[in-house]
Amino acid sequence: MGTWGVILLIGGALAVGLLADRVIDGAVDRDWPLCALAAGIGAYVGSEYLGPLSNWGPAADGLRIVPALLGAFTIGVVIDAVLGRLLHARRSA
Repeated sequence: MGTWGVILLIGGALAVGLLADRVIDGAVDRDWPLCALAAGIGAYVGSEYLGPLSNWGPAADGLRIVPALLGAFTIGVVIDAVLGRLLHARRSA
């Protein structure tokens, strides 16, 4: 993956982290950086390490867009839902 691929991955991870936090929680809380980090890891794994599934869709400087988006949304939303449950349980206790 080249420089522009990494820049796209970071920008997409930040956008997915903010979007997941907004959609799941209804507001942007303090846990969005963790969601963005998880989305970045999911995007990287989706683009690079899913074997034949990582070889389809358009590519930008070595970053496979469709598998990266699927990985980012999947991991970002799951982590945001888990963090939302944990933080909500802590606030109500």
